[in-house]
Amino acid sequence: MSLIQVKEIKKSFKKAGSQELQVLDHVNFNIEDGEVIALLGKSGSGKSTLLRIIAGLIKASDGEVVYNGQSISEPVPGLTMVFQHFALLPWLTV
Repeated sequence: MSLIQVKEIKKSFKKAGSQELQVLDHVNFNIEDGEVIALLGKSGSGKSTLLRIIAGLIKASDGEVVYNGQSISEPVPGLTMVFQHFALLPWLTV
């Protein structure tokens, strides 16, 4: 079984008015234990959005992320993310 499974992930954001911006559409891949991967793409292509979905920090519009056989819908203990820029996580305190 894969350590992480990304299944049919879609993500869109509301723009001004009633328009939607689709940033991820039918993203699928598996990550095996010990495997190293890289996400490459232009600025604004959805790399950080996908990482936030995998980490459980934001919800996908559709699809599923599975970590160790469990569906992710919120941050998971033991699964962390190092941000490029300073970020506050509302569920953590000093």
